[in-house]
Amino acid sequence: MIINPSANTMIPRGNTLRNRPYARRQTAFSMPGGKQLWYAVTKVLLFSSVLLFVCSFWLTGALQRVNGEIEKTTALHHELVTANILLRAENAKSFSSAEVSKMAGHDLALYLPKSGQYRKF
Repeated sequence: MIINPSANTMIPRGNTLRNRPYARRQTAFSMPGGKQLWYAVTKVLLFSSVLLFVCSFWLTGALQRVNGEIEKTTALHHELVTANILLRAENAKSFSSAEVSKMAGHDLALYLPKSGQYRKF
């Protein structure tokens, strides 16, 4: 008996899955474009959604800051309008005849003459 392990007969095995590249399991649906395209699309969509999420928070904060400034400006406007109304009322009061005669008598010592103090020609 001759024992030579290198002298084994080579029988091609045709029934293994390695030798049949086209004998893959059938899937329910196939993705058009292949896996690499869909991995890239998934990465882009994930990055876009994170970016939109961050931008949403940033815009919400900016909107709140702008609303706060608008409220402050509105409150200041109401205060100025109220002060303007009071100043106009005080200005109108100071031009009334009673106030003018009171100020003229007090500050300038000018009084309206009474009926017996002047003569008409």
